[in-house]
Amino acid sequence: MKPLKIIHSDGAPDIGGHNSKQTAKIILALFLSLVVIVAAFFAVYAVSRAVRGTDDENNSELKAGATTEMTIAAGDACQLTLPENVDILSVTFTSSDEKVARVDPSGKVDGLKEGKAKITAENGTFSASCVFTVEKAGDHKVTEVTTAYTANADILSANAKKSKDNLYCLVVNRRTNTVTVYTYDDDGKYTVPVRAMICSCGAGGADITPVGEYKTASEAEWASLFGDDEHEFLFGQYATEFSGTYLFHSVPYESESKDALEPGEFNKLGTNASQGCVRLMVADCYWIYKNCALNTPVLVIDEDKSADPLGTPPLVKKPADGGWDPTDPDPNNPYKDKLPSISKVENVTVKKGEKFEPMKGVVAKDICGNIINDKVEVIGTVLTDKPGTYYLTYTVTDDFHLTRSVIRTVVVE
Repeated sequence: MKPLKIIHSDGAPDIGGHNSKQTAKIILALFLSLVVIVAAFFAVYAVSRAVRGTDDENNSELKAGATTEMTIAAGDACQLTLPENVDILSVTFTSSDEKVARVDPSGKVDGLKEGKAKITAENGTFSASCVFTVEKAGDHKVTEVTTAYTANADILSANAKKSKDNLYCLVVNRRTNTVTVYTYDDDGKYTVPVRAMICSCGAGGADITPVGEYKTASEAEWASLFGDDEHEFLFGQYATEFSGTYLFHSVPYESESKDALEPGEFNKLGTNASQGCVRLMVADCYWIYKNCALNTPVLVIDEDKSADPLGTPPLVKKPADGGWDPTDPDPNNPYKDKLPSISKVENVTVKKGEKFEPMKGVVAKDICGNIINDKVEVIGTVLTDKPGTYYLTYTVTDDFHLTRSVIRTVVVE
């Protein structure tokens, strides 16, 4: 396997004296560069619009005298917005079927069950409506708990349908402690990144992960590992050999028991901490064990973060008392089926004109107990100068890609 080439720019060549022809060439080159930059800008802009759409996915603008349409899933929410010249305090929102889609005084719409409902907004001079089609709630079941980033699923799916032995190439960047998985392009080269996983490579000195080209050679559900000052042997789950005694495997365990993680070692992921092997969360080493056939190419590099096209996934800290890896797919894992929590979002009543802060006192935590208030999104608003019943949707998605939503009722009287 040819190593992936990473090209670094060492700076522009020095330009010494030049004649008029050279000047013209330089001007032409600068002009062409400007054209390329402008074209790239518009390409990125077009892509970003294609990704976002013309409106934010949680918002829909009403147009005076017109009826718009919106499709949402049961359990989802949408915030209707008004033209800038319309005072929302003077507008009354109504739903033709509150059992299908309800609307609160701020124009926040909740899809409740499948069907259609017409939401109307009007005052003495303004009238507009939006017909909501509420579809069946999607299946949001998580197939794996992991912080890994994924990309290019369409290319990977197409490649998986073809008859090619090595679907993947594993690139380990020992400097950034990142494993990037590539699949092949139309020319059969491994240039398409499909997954990135946080890892721990060798700590350094005698304990270093060797740079070079390798291939996976053997695998085991449990493997004996070199011990430390306290243990003659340690153990790793879902071990895949790629060079002699160097393996992909889980964070070490004190015994072949899934609740016996070596205390504190999980929280070293993302740093150089191993004796040369590549440690991963259980979900990620299990992914390699399950998906990468023997003889899968492995490339160990020592580069900066520019060599990691998908970036390095975050480490989620867990209690350092050992126990289970929170990503272990074992059905007996106590973390199984857990979701982030959002607490202190009790229904409240406030007086007209009273200040209301939607995040005051709210606490969101991931499945390991880490506070993640910065990841909370609130859909809806409370207009304390407009009496009525408001419904705020609090949604949080943690670094394991797990999501929890809670609806809070706020009455302004």
